[in-house]
Amino acid sequence: MEENDFLLNIVYKNKSVKFKVVNPNAPLATLMNNLRHAIGGDGRLIFDFPSIDETGAPLDYFFAKEDPEVHEIRVLRPRIGRTDQTLADYGIRNGDTVFLIPDPFPG
Repeated sequence: MEENDFLLNIVYKNKSVKFKVVNPNAPLATLMNNLRHAIGGDGRLIFDFPSIDETGAPLDYFFAKEDPEVHEIRVLRPRIGRTDQTLADYGIRNGDTVFLIPDPFPG
């Protein structure tokens, strides 16, 4: 790893991975898509993202961050009318921990 690398600690279920973000200014949707296809050193997907939940509802995934004041995980949902928001729009910095949260949506 180089000194200027942008690294995030990403937590999904019981797995935590240090992940290098090539372009921290990319939209969150692009970063999520990259995570869905990220391959680990063993040649397998780093995270397993089911496309449906146990009830059969389709799943979408969001980044989330712990609110330090109340110690709750807050989902980083796109603001109405915006689809190009970046990590910086939510105050996420190099070295921060973010969570991946599945969210069922009506199909």
